[in-house]
Amino acid sequence: MSDSLSLPKVNGTKIESKFFSKHSWNADLIEFDGPLLSLYKGEFDEDLLYVWLDCSPTKNRWGVIPISRTNLREYLECTISLRDVFQASRWIVIFHTGSAPNRRNSPIRTTWQALEEYLPDDDSYLVPEISTVAAQRLAQEVCEEYALGLDGDMYIDDIASIPRTYQQLYSFHYGLEHLHRSAVRATLDRLANNWTGGFSAVHLFTGLNQVTPSIHRAQVTEMRYNSPGHIKLDLLPQLAKRIEVAARQIADDVAFQGLEEFYASTYRYFKENNISGFDDETDGKTINLTPGVVKRLNELVDFFFRLMHWQDYREQFSALQVGPLHQLRALLAYYRRLRKLRPYLATDRLLLGQSKLAVQPV
Repeated sequence: MSDSLSLPKVNGTKIESKFFSKHSWNADLIEFDGPLLSLYKGEFDEDLLYVWLDCSPTKNRWGVIPISRTNLREYLECTISLRDVFQASRWIVIFHTGSAPNRRNSPIRTTWQALEEYLPDDDSYLVPEISTVAAQRLAQEVCEEYALGLDGDMYIDDIASIPRTYQQLYSFHYGLEHLHRSAVRATLDRLANNWTGGFSAVHLFTGLNQVTPSIHRAQVTEMRYNSPGHIKLDLLPQLAKRIEVAARQIADDVAFQGLEEFYASTYRYFKENNISGFDDETDGKTINLTPGVVKRLNELVDFFFRLMHWQDYREQFSALQVGPLHQLRALLAYYRRLRKLRPYLATDRLLLGQSKLAVQPV
């Protein structure tokens, strides 16, 4: 706490409170009777740290600090200190909270040079003794290099479609495998509640991407294409393996035929039972379903998981606390995206996890 009743003056430029409006909470990294350091996602998908700085009898002073993917990884792994993060920042925004903790007042944009008295100590590392379980789990999962191999005729819409589709699939798997993260679970709950117990598929994929911190997102590290070529990504390998399992089902003619028959029969079932929104990805309406229909929809969900070889996902998916109709809609939305990759996989124009491009000698 500040020695005086009022907090020291901070010089800087006043900014509008809308600065905070598009920031989304990701995880608390340090807690003591409440969060002291938290990870947020910014308006432009950048990582931000919200850090408690000081307090008076009536308000708390906080700082918002941008942090790069590299520095976030190194801070979580105790390679650099919070002081290093401060000194690497281009700017810092100072704001205050009072009796209403969610209200952010008097934001000022400044630099760390104007905050010498708040500069963390040299040994301000995120050691296990002070880090949260969330911070430790973020640090434990490390990305690896992964190739999307490309070959044959490619057009500009192909180069745009393949990574976009892959990113959506990746976000879906990230959500299912990270329900232990409060931000992921809260986002899924919010998406379900905002659509009266269902999912808008469009918001499902974008929402999950927003709560994926930069250190876990699929980052492009290299793009080369001269037939053959590749897009090299830095991503979580366990999620890439999940996508490979799903992709094998649509690349194999027999498995794909089974999935298409399932898709067509599900469409017929929706139509026969006057269930709307089969392929309307913005339709989240809740309708009254008879017990028999609910039972059949649950069976369809189970069957889809067997077709995709995802039996171990069933329990996680059930934990989303949405009904079988909306579970099925979310799964079909995933399938429609996955199916977009079949023309590339079936013709060997897309190889997951490998590149035909010869490794260049050092």
